[in-house]
Amino acid sequence: MVLVSLMVLLLGCTASRPVPRAEDFPLHATEPPFVLHWRLDQEAGRVTAVGLVDVGAPEHIESVTVQVQGLDPNGRLVSRGWGTATPRSFTGVEPWPFQVLLRPTGREVRFTVGVADIVWKRELMGGPGGH
Repeated sequence: MVLVSLMVLLLGCTASRPVPRAEDFPLHATEPPFVLHWRLDQEAGRVTAVGLVDVGAPEHIESVTVQVQGLDPNGRLVSRGWGTATPRSFTGVEPWPFQVLLRPTGREVRFTVGVADIVWKRELMGGPGGH
């Protein structure tokens, strides 16, 4: 009975959290076919990018790797972190959430966020109607 009560409580808490939307984030970039929306949270010893990826045509994509790069005053890469964006649902309509943690070196003057990799869905040949 206690376990059931805890599950109901947890599900209630999860359901009450609003789903983030693209307009909830202050930073945006377009990397066709993707559009990224995010915010950077900077604390001592870490930088976290939290956001969404609008995937466009998700039926062929399994996941998207998002990267955060820390650049020095000369534009050189001095730190990098990766995270995976995957769908919350299978409707193809909702953007995919991501979170990337980066441990800065202390030489960064700016951070960029972009798509580092795409994992494509494997399609089997020879299904119905194919040979």
